[in-house]
Amino acid sequence: MIRFRLYYDKDAEVEWLNRLVGEGYAMDRFFAGFYHFVPCEKGEWQYQVDIGHGFGGVSREFKEFMNEMDVEVVQSWGPWVYLRRKAQEGEFQLYTDVDSAIGQYKKIALLFKLAILLEMACMILEVYYATVGGQTIAWAIVCLIVAIVLGMFNALIRTRKIIYELQERKGEAPAAPNGRRVSALIPVGFLLNAVHLLAADHIPTAIRFVFLGISMAMILIGAVQTAASRNG
Repeated sequence: MIRFRLYYDKDAEVEWLNRLVGEGYAMDRFFAGFYHFVPCEKGEWQYQVDIGHGFGGVSREFKEFMNEMDVEVVQSWGPWVYLRRKAQEGEFQLYTDVDSAIGQYKKIALLFKLAILLEMACMILEVYYATVGGQTIAWAIVCLIVAIVLGMFNALIRTRKIIYELQERKGEAPAAPNGRRVSALIPVGFLLNAVHLLAADHIPTAIRFVFLGISMAMILIGAVQTAASRNG
């Protein structure tokens, strides 16, 4: 079984993987958002995702350390590492103390910041190509990048909030994180606009205007929701 998902939230990803194990499907491979599952006994495994090991894969020392804990390294993908352990071994947690959890989420926040900067650089290039060449596909890619950046921005805001809550648990009193989550309607609107631009030459004009109208309405409503929402 193959499922496609794009996760910016590793905790939600872990929850989803473990829920599918509960249904009798264990993830054994991953590639660019495509998860491959094989049948297993219901609840046989517990999954965790570790982040921050660089883009060259995990070290031999890390694999040996995981093996000593009866943890299987399923796969690494960039800085992401997918791990699992037999559920019969008990609860599977990678970071049980507050300090190590804070360090992990700080790594995640840094990765999101770097990814946002990279995507913004790509967007500037695509805007240039779209302006100079007048290519519709370039504008579609711009809309797609905007949607991705907004999704990562929301994930960064959530990660910073988790760090703040963990620091509060330690008894520290850091400044409350600034930032306002963007309404999900805005990135969805940009995704619809990207689809509208890519399919412009293959669908009737009336349908194109419907797509454009829906996407613009979603972006405007999302902007109003974002402006009216509370920080965090």
